[in-house]
Amino acid sequence: METNLALTLMLADYHRTQPLLAGDVTAKGIDLQPRRAESGEACMRPVYEEFDIAEMSLSWYMMARCRNEPVIALPIFPLRMQIHPYIFCSATSGIERPEDLKGKRIGMDQYRLTVGLWARGILQEFHGVRPEDCQWFTSEPESPDAGYRPPANVNITLANQSTEAMLLSGEIDALIPPNIVPSFRNKDPRIRRLFQDARATVTDYFRKTKIFPITHTLVVRQSLFDDNPWLVSSLLEAFTKAEELCRKSYDYAKRSAFPSAVLILEEEEELFGANPWGHGLTPDNQVVLEKFVQYANEQGYISSRPSLSQLFAPVGN
Repeated sequence: METNLALTLMLADYHRTQPLLAGDVTAKGIDLQPRRAESGEACMRPVYEEFDIAEMSLSWYMMARCRNEPVIALPIFPLRMQIHPYIFCSATSGIERPEDLKGKRIGMDQYRLTVGLWARGILQEFHGVRPEDCQWFTSEPESPDAGYRPPANVNITLANQSTEAMLLSGEIDALIPPNIVPSFRNKDPRIRRLFQDARATVTDYFRKTKIFPITHTLVVRQSLFDDNPWLVSSLLEAFTKAEELCRKSYDYAKRSAFPSAVLILEEEEELFGANPWGHGLTPDNQVVLEKFVQYANEQGYISSRPSLSQLFAPVGN
């Protein structure tokens, strides 16, 4: 009888990954040893050097892959984000529409972060605001292991302080954080969303583009994949089953803490379809990933536009 491979798994705790972290879903041929990722952990270092299987920032992975680091992604996408709700501005900045960001001061934790790549790409493609049109302020130095050098024509100042605090004090005009900042959650009048009807904006964007932005992927060391190519189909099946269990749990809408959960679920499915979190290189996911590659190339993350077959492991037996 063959022995399962014992492999470590670093993965954030989302509803759609909980069955894997809890052991309710297993992967054929693998004894998963899961470890819940801390907030932001997938974005801040080369996690494939520490874990056999790991959730990783899509932008960091793509740069690593394109400079021939010994890592390969599986077509599994633990995290996606609607980007428009994560762009904020000062209530006194005079910014009324996205085009008003030209010439303005924008803060981020790090310029490199995947949410910033998507936001800048969307702002340029749909609103004519190029990265070089703005002044950028970051609260942290760029991660040296990421290997990212911002384009020379982009003005970035390392502020070494919270960009949220800078926005609230009027030192910067706008903010693109990876998470909703406490001041907005606390309804501080000094901060508001750039897209004030964010729901309508997200709906319009998705209907036009069919893009639900992918921000994280699952990676393994190249040598592990080379020796065990069957891992891809095994993990794809496991992540798909975990996601299906998550969706099935929502069939009983009264379980949710949202007062109008039954309506929210119906509206989300009507707009995004029955399976917006689906894995694999499906036609829908290819649209998203090809747009990501385009933005990454335009913003200097990568020097060319690799094919998806160069970036993602094939699904075999």
